[in-house]
Amino acid sequence: MRWLIAAAVLAVVVEAVDTVGWVAWRRTARALAAEPGDGAVRVASDPLLALPSAVARSRRLAARDLALAARELVLPALARIGTRQISWFPADPHGWLNGAREALLEDRADEAADYLEQATIRDPMSPYVRRLSALVMLHLGRVDEAMENLAYAEGIAPGLASPQVELTEESAEQVRLEGLKLRRILYPRNPVETTLALARELRARGDEPEGRKELAALRGQPEVELELARWAIEKKNYGKALVLLEGPANRDSYPRSLRARAWSLVATARELSGDPEGALAAAKTALRLAPESPAPYVTLAGLARARGDLEVAFEYLRRARGMAPSDTDLLLRLAVVAEEAGRRPEAIAALQRAVELDPQAVELAIRLIDLQLRAGDYAAAAMRLSEALDRFPTEPRLLLRAQELRNQLGLS
Repeated sequence: MRWLIAAAVLAVVVEAVDTVGWVAWRRTARALAAEPGDGAVRVASDPLLALPSAVARSRRLAARDLALAARELVLPALARIGTRQISWFPADPHGWLNGAREALLEDRADEAADYLEQATIRDPMSPYVRRLSALVMLHLGRVDEAMENLAYAEGIAPGLASPQVELTEESAEQVRLEGLKLRRILYPRNPVETTLALARELRARGDEPEGRKELAALRGQPEVELELARWAIEKKNYGKALVLLEGPANRDSYPRSLRARAWSLVATARELSGDPEGALAAAKTALRLAPESPAPYVTLAGLARARGDLEVAFEYLRRARGMAPSDTDLLLRLAVVAEEAGRRPEAIAALQRAVELDPQAVELAIRLIDLQLRAGDYAAAAMRLSEALDRFPTEPRLLLRAQELRNQLGLS
């Protein structure tokens, strides 16, 4: 009986200690939200935050929680919380990450690199830790390790840009390529999508033969056949494209949306080969198969644009956008046709939305700036140019446009 009583008392004590730690961290979290400086002082000095339950919950502390506090307050807060987290939870990456943050603020880059190595061991699938490690490695001149970490981050979370790491275009392309190769290893259950992305990247880099080698292992997959048909159309080999599309377009067992995309490509190939009637029939077939898919409308828009009917083309693209509002390629098509149709405000709006959706695509930002300059809206162009230069400070095309804008405004 005495053992049962002792166990019950111990359970109550443990629960009480856990509750005290939970309350202490809640108060600290509220203080950080209301006044980061006061919160930082509490993190550095409150003895109750040494309780295991408080340390466990302190792992929710994010870098932004201390971002507005003074540096002299942040340093002891990070040092104390990082040390506690490492002591109580050595297998967790958060303590090591906070140790790295404190070391970076103190300009101890070598020590930060060691902390980040430990954080990466404990959480190898964190793209943020990988990118932060790369930033430190670049600072230390360890370029190969930096590129490896960036490629892993790209493979884990494509397009992630936090924290910002400035690279040359050549290095950025290499990171994307290596990231795609790693993604195929990290996510083996989706080989077709990853292989297609890798093949496109290789082709964009001028290495189409290598891209075809990547696709060769997946020949017979309908998505691969569609991709190869696109490549054939771009090379004006329309007969080959139609042969490649025959299976995906006509096989009833394939999803209707995929067959609609195939018929849309058939329409494009027939139009470009001089068969407008066959193209229109193929586009209508695509529309019948998947009236909710944007692909047939994009194809019909292309046919209308080819015959000079820009208003009809614009309406088709507008309907397609309603079905795929986050498709930046579609928004770019819409902007081009809108400007050709004399609808410059709609063109600007489409490009603005595309830039919002993909702020890392410098090409979209440049197109928007150019369109604003053509429209004579120098204030909007200057604002967009400033935002783009903050993100891409060494991009030569942006620097050239900045100089052109200064010349137009008589500021040089």
